[in-house]
Amino acid sequence: MSIIAKPCRPALVLGVLALTALAASPAPAGELVQPAPVPVVAGVSQLMAFPQIFTLPNGDGAPLKVQANAFVSFGDRKGAEVKAAVTARKQVMGAALPTGELLAGPTIRAHPGDTLDILFTNGLPFDADDGDGTMFNAVPHGFDVLNLHTHGLHVSPQKDGDNVLLAIYPADTPADVMAMCVRDANGDASLCQKGDYHYRIKIPEQHPAGTYWYHPHKHGAVALQLASGMSGALIIQDEKNGIDSLPAVRGAAEKVMLLQSIESAPNLTSPQRVTCKSVYSFARCTYVDGQPAPEPVQNVNQKLSVNGQLNPTVTMTTDEVQLWRVVNTTVGTVVPMCLVPQTGVDAATAPAAYVLAADGVPVQRPLSPGEEDLPLRLTAPVAKPDGKGVVNNELLFLAPGQRLDMMVKAPAKPGRYLLVQPAPGTVVKRQQSSQDPLARQPGIGDLCKPGVVPDAQLVMTVNVVAAASGPTATALPTQSQLNRLYAPTTLVDAADRPASPTQGVVFGFTSGTYAESAGGASVVNGRPFNAEGGPQRILTLGQTNLWGVMSAADTHMFHIHTNSFQVVKRGTVDYAFPIWRDTVLINCAAAVGGTNCTFPGGLTNVDANTGFNYGEVVQFLSQALDYTGAIVMHCHNTSHEDNGMMELVEMVEPGKAPTITPHAHHHEGAGHH
Repeated sequence: MSIIAKPCRPALVLGVLALTALAASPAPAGELVQPAPVPVVAGVSQLMAFPQIFTLPNGDGAPLKVQANAFVSFGDRKGAEVKAAVTARKQVMGAALPTGELLAGPTIRAHPGDTLDILFTNGLPFDADDGDGTMFNAVPHGFDVLNLHTHGLHVSPQKDGDNVLLAIYPADTPADVMAMCVRDANGDASLCQKGDYHYRIKIPEQHPAGTYWYHPHKHGAVALQLASGMSGALIIQDEKNGIDSLPAVRGAAEKVMLLQSIESAPNLTSPQRVTCKSVYSFARCTYVDGQPAPEPVQNVNQKLSVNGQLNPTVTMTTDEVQLWRVVNTTVGTVVPMCLVPQTGVDAATAPAAYVLAADGVPVQRPLSPGEEDLPLRLTAPVAKPDGKGVVNNELLFLAPGQRLDMMVKAPAKPGRYLLVQPAPGTVVKRQQSSQDPLARQPGIGDLCKPGVVPDAQLVMTVNVVAAASGPTATALPTQSQLNRLYAPTTLVDAADRPASPTQGVVFGFTSGTYAESAGGASVVNGRPFNAEGGPQRILTLGQTNLWGVMSAADTHMFHIHTNSFQVVKRGTVDYAFPIWRDTVLINCAAAVGGTNCTFPGGLTNVDANTGFNYGEVVQFLSQALDYTGAIVMHCHNTSHEDNGMMELVEMVEPGKAPTITPHAHHHEGAGHH
């Protein structure tokens, strides 16, 4: 079984991007280090990107050196000290960072009602060879051009809000490139910035409290930026109406965990680099005529890291409870959130994981008579799920873009447990007949079982040790407490709830006949992203929509900006209770040759042998609320997004026409001097 959804069509890319933060405090060798808080200067958060060389710690093994562009933390420095530090940093751009600076973004924390006041500095150098002077709809490009997306937040997408149409170019970008950007933006120069940009993102007074995240969202470069570690946690805290109000949560040690795919590869020099070829696996990776073909890339790192560390360890004492805030920032890797006992350890004593929130929203569910009043506990994958089983599978398999807030309780006895990335599977026939569809093994029932784990699959170790003297947090919150926390109004009982889908999405691929990239493009409903044609979908504020989303080929992750949605059905299985999401896994159709499925049968484990598994159509309810303007909907396998699997969506008031007008999207290069 393969749960690495690698790109399936050629495109272009060249460049290196990532984030870093200083280690918050010293830790034992191999122990998971927490990202530092985002530096705040005179009330303004600072995010600054510079090229650097990072050393990824590797447990007690050999570290990995990676060249990447990064956000660098300046700690508690203020005013002139920060300016001096920035100047000093620019003088050593490309140098190795001091020991302890990790390839992981600093953590941003805020409360409902706050304004995220962020000075965002693009200190990367302009490079035409990185596609910085080109504009495409369905070809990756512009790897030194940045912006900031607050993934999952219900905030305005306009102006200095969560505006992913904004492009922040390097400070040394030539004037003809900036003019090209303005033309592409239909003359709106506010969408074309250089160097510094001041974000002011207002969070509503009522907003679900939980774990969100941020990353650059310049279309054409998102996968390369994430593959370089360019992401960080964004935590909304609410001590009155959120999970932070619960005594058991406040008393537990917190662990922020950014699951990363640093897709670097060896080249003729050290360190390794994250490049077009290592991320997209495409043949064409140069943007300047006459440039030689890029060197072949082999042995791309596909081992996951956590907070910029390979093979880290989280130490727990017996019976201890910890709060884990887990963010899947990978390009396309689905990770089952089960802790596998090492060989010889009793599987029945594995740490128990209780889900508090999914994608930032509390998981609220009815309690059955006589049921113990505890949050939903994750189990191994349910092979033949009913409504409750499919909810377990929905939460267990953490897809790119998704988050879980969990309380993890250690067993009463010491032991070692592993978070494992399943190995790429083998394509097999499900039956003897030559007409049976191809599938990948192992299947869903083979996951989360003890066994020998190759190093390439090991993500993280949990080491449970005997409790030392002194108090240890052991309490768990109750489901009744979760049910009383703030969450968006349910849409299940909406008066205008449709009986059948009103919005449809099919993710797939098309040939080069219909797209710019050599060999084809990634598409939504047969169309690659097309900024020049205006919005490809219109959503009316306040209207309840039922979406039906499926895959024609490959595994995808549906994500839409600004408004979360409630998942109610997968395939033929109704969820026992709805789950709020802003990103949802869309498995492919095994019966039509979907050999790159995450696993045969998807989360509902439909029997591919029947020949009737045409994919799990995922159904969910949504409303566009509070904000008008342009957003995007796309696959969060971001290599697919960069290659065109995205739509421009406009949210409009009832009775109003769209305001986004078609504009010329220039494909010629500029700034090639």
